[in-house]
Amino acid sequence: MESKEKTRAEKIMDIATKRGFIYPSSEIYGGKAGFWTYGSLGTKIKHKWENLWRSYFLSLNTNFYEIDDCSIMPKRVFESSGHLKNFTDPLTECEKCHFRFRTDQLIEDELKIDVAGLKEDALTKLIKDNKLKCPKCKGNLMDVRFFNMMFDIKVGATGDDVMYLRPESAQSPYLAFKREFEATRRKLPLGLAVIGRVFRNEISPRQGFFRLREFIQAELQIFRNE
Repeated sequence: MESKEKTRAEKIMDIATKRGFIYPSSEIYGGKAGFWTYGSLGTKIKHKWENLWRSYFLSLNTNFYEIDDCSIMPKRVFESSGHLKNFTDPLTECEKCHFRFRTDQLIEDELKIDVAGLKEDALTKLIKDNKLKCPKCKGNLMDVRFFNMMFDIKVGATGDDVMYLRPESAQSPYLAFKREFEATRRKLPLGLAVIGRVFRNEISPRQGFFRLREFIQAELQIFRNE
């Protein structure tokens, strides 16, 4: 059953790329896993979906609005939200070919068990006890460590200022709340919606178009009195 599902997914992706819905970004220069281009048909579908989403969620209340925020945000935003400390995935690296793997996916694929929530030591023990090897070259795997999935960038002429690409759109409504609350006459409930790009530095993107390093996220945050 699993093999048939994978074959079906591969066929869908093949049709989608050939007919101009989606295809790997910058592919004529090799590209990079996890980055995709919406083709002519894909862009039309994306716009229709976004407009349908707006039509439904913004009509739920007359005090729901859409905002459009920056994708690049100061470090303090993500220190406050806890993302710099907690927005992580477990990583292991092959000692031989140095390819890096997302540890939970590797273990779940090989052992067919759920390892969500396990710490580094427990994940490392599972690898060693079950003698798991690198799927690419059969080399030994290093101890597991957690990897922060946020993209950091240098801003300004000196490059001393470090900012981050947002990993999800939720920050924007919270950052904008005070301004929007005042602008909308301090009325609750207040809904702030965002449709925009978010960025996650996935360790090993896979599953075709379903696990990306850059993608569109739509979100509605509702602020109310309890």
